[in-house]
Amino acid sequence: MWVQDEESTGADGNDLLSPISSDGETDLSSDDGGDIECEILEKQRNEAYQKLSELEEVSNQLLKEINVLEIQFQTERCCRENAEALAVKISKENKVLKRRSMMPLIGELPEDLSDAENPLICGDVVDLGHEDNTEENLLLESQAKITALQASVDGLLTEKLQLEQRVEDLTTEQNHLKEQLALEIEEKEALLRKINKQNKNINKIKRVSQLVSEEFTEMSQKLELEQDLRQQAEVVAHQMLVEKTVSQGQDVMETDGKDGGIQLQLQEALQQISHINTTLSEIQRYYQSQGKENMEAVEESKLLSELRNQLEMSERERRGLQAQLFEANRCVAQLKTKVRQIQETQDIEATMKELTAPPAPPPPPPPPPPPPSTPAMNFHDFLRSRRKDGVSKTEQKDPNPLLNMKAKAVDEMMERIKKGIVLRPIKNIQEEDSCWKDQKAQNRKSAILELKGMLDNMKRRDSSKRGISRKVEDSELLLVLQRRRRVMAGNPEQLSASQDPLPGQTGIPAAGDGPWASEFSKAPVLRRLRQNREKRDSRIRESALIISHKT
Repeated sequence: MWVQDEESTGADGNDLLSPISSDGETDLSSDDGGDIECEILEKQRNEAYQKLSELEEVSNQLLKEINVLEIQFQTERCCRENAEALAVKISKENKVLKRRSMMPLIGELPEDLSDAENPLICGDVVDLGHEDNTEENLLLESQAKITALQASVDGLLTEKLQLEQRVEDLTTEQNHLKEQLALEIEEKEALLRKINKQNKNINKIKRVSQLVSEEFTEMSQKLELEQDLRQQAEVVAHQMLVEKTVSQGQDVMETDGKDGGIQLQLQEALQQISHINTTLSEIQRYYQSQGKENMEAVEESKLLSELRNQLEMSERERRGLQAQLFEANRCVAQLKTKVRQIQETQDIEATMKELTAPPAPPPPPPPPPPPPSTPAMNFHDFLRSRRKDGVSKTEQKDPNPLLNMKAKAVDEMMERIKKGIVLRPIKNIQEEDSCWKDQKAQNRKSAILELKGMLDNMKRRDSSKRGISRKVEDSELLLVLQRRRRVMAGNPEQLSASQDPLPGQTGIPAAGDGPWASEFSKAPVLRRLRQNREKRDSRIRESALIISHKT
């Protein structure tokens, strides 16, 4: 109600707030409706709670009655069990008594048992005693009690079932009422939320109305002040005009000499005012520019810091990549050295195996001799010749083959020096080149002579066809080893002498003249010798290039 009073007072004070007050009244009417609904819901809730309490009381009473009935049922069951036990005992005792009573009459029993069963024996009545009647009465009474108890138990069970059904109905009603309560609570919560929203809206409207009223009062005060000032200014201006007209008529002559000075002063004052305005505008611009510069400097500093961070990250990545590159290069160099060592060891092992290999078994009959124009050639030798031709072609194509050869030779020799290989001193490069050429020519001549000897041996074998022992003798192996040592020692002049038989060994053929040469058409020993010669020549060339590079 205090909201209505405030809005009514606001409407009386300010005519502009009439629509706002009408909105407030509508909101208040809606608030009253919401309060009424809340009261109704509270009443319904209280009624539901009362119903629930009543149902709980009824359910408690039912549970108590059920407990009492269960107790009665248990007692009746115990009584029934006891009665049955007593009946069983009585029947047993009756049987025992009958037997005892019949014991003295066993000798007098007739042959037909049917006569003994009847109580009339020869017209006399046998009195079994008063005990049979009492027992029968007890049995009848116990049976009557049992039937009565059974009837009462059946009635109690029916009542129990009815009560259970009633309890179930009450529980269903209770659950239904609980669901209704939950729904009502949800509705109430929704209504409360709506009421809170409406209250918030009303408070906002009140604040807006207060602000509007304050602004309206301020504007009205400003208008009144402006009107008063305007009226006063008009009055003062009218008075000044009157005074000016009066003074102009009186002081025209007096102020003729002074007008020039006053005008100059006015002009100076106006100039000063304009100068001050310009300086103020410049100062404002200066401060604005300084603010902008400061903002730009801050942004630039941020960008610089970000760029520095990025640079540091990139430098770290670069260092990491350099370290990885260095490690990779080192690993590659180590692997290269290991591969070369393994190759050298394999070559040495292969030579030792070939030299220390046992004599080969006798081969099958040889094929017909090849034509002289196309001598027999190994497949590996053919591939090596192809590779050499390819290398020579690439050297011809390269513009600077000497530089590449020098670089390769320097790298290889540095690695060998690190491993511990001692180089032989060489006096002159030109002499070494000439020696290398002479050695190459002599090697070619020796290879040609060896091939000729092999062909001659093949022809001799075809012509003679004698059964010569095809085992390699020790003297032949010694000759081959001597030739290899001479070649490795650098005595190419003695190759021709080694092909001829020694003076002390007249009957021993040369390395290529024996009958076993035809067995080994591929000539592994000769191939190994050729490879060793090529390696030696390459080493000599590399050493010469290194020395020339150093000089």
